[in-house]
Amino acid sequence: MGLFSSNFDRPGPGVSKDEPHDNRFIHYWKIYGRHFWDLSKLNLLFAIPASLLFIACIVIAVKTNNAILAGLPLIALSPFLAGLTYETRNFIREEHVFILHDFIAKLKENWKQFLANGLVCYVVYEILGISISFYLRNQAKIGTAFLVFASAVSLMILFIFTAMQFYIPLQIVTFDMKLRQIYKNAGIFSIAALGWNLIGFLISGFLVLFLYFLVWAGQYMPLLLMVAILLAVFLIWSFWSYTINSLAYPTIDRLMIQPVLKKEAAERGEYIKSEKDFVDDDDEEDDDEE
Repeated sequence: MGLFSSNFDRPGPGVSKDEPHDNRFIHYWKIYGRHFWDLSKLNLLFAIPASLLFIACIVIAVKTNNAILAGLPLIALSPFLAGLTYETRNFIREEHVFILHDFIAKLKENWKQFLANGLVCYVVYEILGISISFYLRNQAKIGTAFLVFASAVSLMILFIFTAMQFYIPLQIVTFDMKLRQIYKNAGIFSIAALGWNLIGFLISGFLVLFLYFLVWAGQYMPLLLMVAILLAVFLIWSFWSYTINSLAYPTIDRLMIQPVLKKEAAERGEYIKSEKDFVDDDDEEDDDEE
């Protein structure tokens, strides 16, 4: 069997309905261990465009010495999150995944919304970065009270918007909805699931600092730099996506999927077959008008 299997007809192993349920922590590691090699293959798929675009960022930074321009290539990375998010979500739901096929299929299906979200992220993070940097550089001129207030507001917006990114990719690959409704839901989830979002921040921050340390220490111990490269190529991206989606998906399931399933069950006496049947209010109004 090759690195990426092309046997699209092979069913997944399935899960017995009588199998006892583990708590979230144990369940998380059981699924991760079961799909470790699949997640490594998925990581490699995402690492290829990520590496090329990060190199482009470095080249632009060196040539222009402009941090704003240097971040532009990262917008093009956002569509590839479609495949990464869809497959890690399926691992969480214990649904079968065809690594290469599904990655490409979901990239083609969802690239517009992911690209739009990537552009929004670029603009928001650049504005927040410039604002926070400005406040820190001009503490004496601005005044302490205003500085504390403006910094607090900026950091609150940074937290909420970043927490929204835990839910936006999942919604795009799970539901047929307009981006503005997805943003509205994500804003609600960023507050409603505050505890889980804080855990997501801590894990994300740890991964960033850990990689930064390996790269920094790699100047003195080349072996650590090699470890950082291997982690980036085979582990870190899929591990992060799987972890964040493990934290975020239960909230989406509880607040979005289950209410729809219950409503359909009450109206038809059966469950809907796919979350793609979920549409936002604007779509329903359009259908009524027709």
